Amino acid sequence: MDDWLNLIGNTGFPIAVSAYLLIRVEAKLGQLTNAIAQLREAIITLPMRDCCMPPTTPVTPSHRNTESFTVNPPPA
Repeated sequence: MDDWLNLIGNTGFPIAVSAYLLIRVEAKLGQLTNAIAQLREAIITLPMRDCCMPPTTPVTPSHRNTESFTVNPPPA
């Protein structure tokens, strides 16, 4: 009887923690799956939106952003 209680005491906590983490990871995995599916649909429908709708303003070289990107060094 003491051997069984010792076995349950030594393995019960790791089993409980593993089950808790598995449940949490499963929920997050479901959320990530939904987000990926939404992103996929957005990417698929993006070209159709651009080709079917006329542009609101024509893009000419004068309207493009020609500023260069610079990175400031961190303060010393």
